[in-house]
Amino acid sequence: MQRKLLRAAIFTALLLPLQLTAATTMTPGLYDYTVKMSMPGAPANMPAQTFQRCLNAKDVDGSKAYEMPPNPGSDCQIKDLKQSGSQFSYQMSCTKPQKINGAVEGSLTSTGMTMNMTMTMDGMPGPMTQAITAKRISDCK
Repeated sequence: MQRKLLRAAIFTALLLPLQLTAATTMTPGLYDYTVKMSMPGAPANMPAQTFQRCLNAKDVDGSKAYEMPPNPGSDCQIKDLKQSGSQFSYQMSCTKPQKINGAVEGSLTSTGMTMNMTMTMDGMPGPMTQAITAKRISDCK
């Protein structure tokens, strides 16, 4: 009995580093996203924005699950994308419709995501922050 437990412990110890370094991905499906924003000069209790988004297998295998969908006319680019296990980060920059630079950090699970974004925009007196969460609610229809 002790020999079986010892083998199981060794096997687990050998697999643990692989599990810690493997990239976490979200499960394809329909997600509820909530965006809480804070901007200089804006009311402190701005209401959160919510929307739903269907993520397919291609979206969750890449970075689309934690990139916000681009607005029409936007030229935003993602740079320095890094993911280690469940943690991710990237830089973003846009010139259209206005100049924006931002930094993003977050974490993933198989059924959700949290991320914090800090952006500076031309003409704004200070940085804008967004706290974004996503939670899987069902399969896509």
